[in-house]
Amino acid sequence: MGERLRLADVERVPTERLVELIAESFDNLVTVAVAEAVHGRFLPPRTGRLLRKAEWRLDWQDALLCAGGELQVATERMRYTGDPRLEVTEHRLGRVRHRAHEAAILVKKLRRNDFHNSRERRNGTNSHVTAQAWLRHVFPDEYAGLVQRERARRHLSDAAEPPAFRDVHDEIAYAVAHGRISAPRSPQVDALLAAGDTTVRLAAAEDAKEQDERDMALRHPLMLKRWENALRELGAMAAERARTETPHALGTLPDDIYALPEAEAVAVLNARRFLAALQQRRMEYKRYIRQLTQALRERALESPYALAVSEAKAEADRLLVEAHPSEYAFIRAELRPYEERVGHLPLSLVSSPQRAGIKRRVLAALSDGTWMCPAP
Repeated sequence: MGERLRLADVERVPTERLVELIAESFDNLVTVAVAEAVHGRFLPPRTGRLLRKAEWRLDWQDALLCAGGELQVATERMRYTGDPRLEVTEHRLGRVRHRAHEAAILVKKLRRNDFHNSRERRNGTNSHVTAQAWLRHVFPDEYAGLVQRERARRHLSDAAEPPAFRDVHDEIAYAVAHGRISAPRSPQVDALLAAGDTTVRLAAAEDAKEQDERDMALRHPLMLKRWENALRELGAMAAERARTETPHALGTLPDDIYALPEAEAVAVLNARRFLAALQQRRMEYKRYIRQLTQALRERALESPYALAVSEAKAEADRLLVEAHPSEYAFIRAELRPYEERVGHLPLSLVSSPQRAGIKRRVLAALSDGTWMCPAP
């Protein structure tokens, strides 16, 4: 499992080592997130800056939500038993929730920036690229033929192109099978892959109950889908016992717990603790998926095959414009009144109903031939 951080260790660990520790262990990330939330003014400023970096922001939010769940069930138990540590733990929970609110705002900003800076959005503000895309709608068969010709010229076989995937787990399985993800299989992994759903569910339950250890076989790329399914099933089973409306959130502990017999009340508290652990494991699962999909995305963009396919499509676009210069010029002329500057459309137009209306009108004119008629 590697080195495990304690809260008191965080302020003394150099940033470079801290990055390594949180990258290899979600538990360490939770510890650092709690330390920064509770003792932030005593930590080096670089620790707070690290957690708020774009590449860590989603993980930071998940770690805070996970810590919030753990602290909530701890305060519930302490309040029920009259534990003198309640006040300190409630303070810690309040600080963690405050940071989680900040993290949620920063994550929204991150997603907004990612959306605005996405390739699709950038292409949508480019009049030339937009006109090419609309021209492809007018001559789809001709464009498809040009792409095939350019692919053949570059010796790009259709068989080499990755298939379309129904979900991320299919993509991961394909990547493992074709060596795009290095995922050695231990005997424990092979045993779980061959096991029935009940066995996997029991393994996931034991893993959730054990705070200090991890069943790494569940975290193998080929097991992630079954692990997540098991966590979902366990959550649905635990929610009723934990007195929650949904397995995805603890909610507020019902007041009537104090009127229950002690054994029943303790059972409810134990169920809530187990549900919080399941929620933590689901966040850990999400983190593995994010890491794998990011790695696959980067490798796909960098692969020689993908670059060659992109070049073939770009050349097909150029040839289509060359074959239909008047139609292309018409589309550009129709877009020109909306440009902020030459060749650049405003970001507000990219996903707007107005853009869809312009596109329908332009394509209709090109389809029925009215684009060649002079304006009255």
